[in-house]
Amino acid sequence: MTPAFRILSMGWGVQTWALAAMMALREIPLVDYLVFADTGHEGHGTYEFRAQWEPWLLEHGLRVVTVRADNTDVVREDWGNGAVMIPAFTVAHRDGAAGQVGRQCTHDWKITPIRHFVRAELKARGLSPTPGIVESQMGISLDEWSRMRNSDVAYITNSYPLVDRRIKRADCIQWLQQHVLPVPPKSACTFCPYKSRAAWQETKRTSGHDWDESVAVDNAIRDKRPVHGLLYIHSMRKPLAQAVAIPEDVGASQLSFDDVCDSGICGV
Repeated sequence: MTPAFRILSMGWGVQTWALAAMMALREIPLVDYLVFADTGHEGHGTYEFRAQWEPWLLEHGLRVVTVRADNTDVVREDWGNGAVMIPAFTVAHRDGAAGQVGRQCTHDWKITPIRHFVRAELKARGLSPTPGIVESQMGISLDEWSRMRNSDVAYITNSYPLVDRRIKRADCIQWLQQHVLPVPPKSACTFCPYKSRAAWQETKRTSGHDWDESVAVDNAIRDKRPVHGLLYIHSMRKPLAQAVAIPEDVGASQLSFDDVCDSGICGV
């Protein structure tokens, strides 16, 4: 079935920005909407980039729709004894065993609000959510092919234009540079437990709101899932302020780090 409604799940990272820019410059077909699921917790660099370049996309015929979940609190106190939405790392009280809690944030903060928008738009167009009527494009590149997933609802078909074209993340950066377009910062929640060592170091180095929010979230979740033990957002399972070390902590000059994560592991 040919989709009647097509969207790009817009994360404002390298791959989705490259896809959107390729559409804007008519190198690949346009979609009906670019849909940005705003968690409210993106880094300041992502919000600044979006504010600067969303008007450019509109000028080139691409409308960005921003959707948001009703509640994007990391700790949901209204759920019984409280629930932690992110995949925090755990240390069991009894034996110190290491673990990790399940991830709820992607589904509740991104997938659900996008689907609410899609269904409302189908209704407005007089369309029913029949199998394959919606194509949802994802900014996953060839080097991230293992993140590809089929949709778990019949009316949406996930597609991966970068993979289809054998385009890797490095190719996206090269394409952006060739077209004199900026390369955006990594798009992720400030406190995402899947951040790399270098990404945490950079967040601490630049300090400001992103680091403050990360530390506050780390402190807030510590004892919110007593059955799992203590919770941390850093894989070292230590308080974030202790787990992340940078040369500046001891008065040294900045070093260069090359392993900044840009995997977009939340997968939408």
